Amino acid sequence: MFRWETQLYQLRDYVLLFLLLGISLIIMNSNSNSQMRWLHGFSINIIGSLQHNLRDGGRIRRLEKENEMLRSQMADLAYENSMMKEAYLSNIRLKKLLKYKKSISYKLVAAVVTGQSYEGFSHALIISGGKKDGLQRKLPVVTAEGLVGKIALLGENYAVVQPLDDVNFRVSAMTQRSRIVGIFSPGMAGKFFLNDVPSQADVKKGDVIITSGYSDIFPKGIKIGVVSQVESRRGTLFKTVEVIPAVQTGNVEDVFVILKKAQ
Repeated sequence: MFRWETQLYQLRDYVLLFLLLGISLIIMNSNSNSQMRWLHGFSINIIGSLQHNLRDGGRIRRLEKENEMLRSQMADLAYENSMMKEAYLSNIRLKKLLKYKKSISYKLVAAVVTGQSYEGFSHALIISGGKKDGLQRKLPVVTAEGLVGKIALLGENYAVVQPLDDVNFRVSAMTQRSRIVGIFSPGMAGKFFLNDVPSQADVKKGDVIITSGYSDIFPKGIKIGVVSQVESRRGTLFKTVEVIPAVQTGNVEDVFVILKKAQ
């Protein structure tokens, strides 16, 4: 149907010409009786209707082209807006990292998370740094918000990080306020715990959990998370201390690897 209208629109001038010629011939060879006057009026109505439809068809096609152009412009603007927002958020994230780097006394190597791998309850991050950057196995990986994990495997240009939500991850930790020591590790259903906390220990909801420093891997004082729930049961030796990690490792983009204390 649309093709027929398009072809008719393109031939409109010729169609109108032939119609006008035909009407002229009729008028030239007609008299003024009532039948001929009716025929004249009928012919004029047909021409007027045809002109109106052709004009409307052209207007519709112009509007369709304008709408298509506007949709294209809107898509371009949406993409530009997305890129500007991404650049803004990236700028904020990098400023936080720079501020963190200046605030600690360790030598750091910046890296970018280039990929992730999930296999069952195991989770791994791939970062853009390797032996050529001075990285080694078991070095801590952090962000400005806190602990991410440690390097598990190493290549020349890339490294695999075992993050704190991996089922096999463990780190000695303590409450920043009361200095109660325990072992931080992931549990079931996406939960995390500070384990081996005595039932009489002074641990409260809202306590900040940091690395204890009782390790050759993790320096003391790196933020791990915040206590979200504490349960004590009669007849048990230890409390159940649930922790919300400071870093959501599935969303990490930029990290630091801690090499050693700055000279």
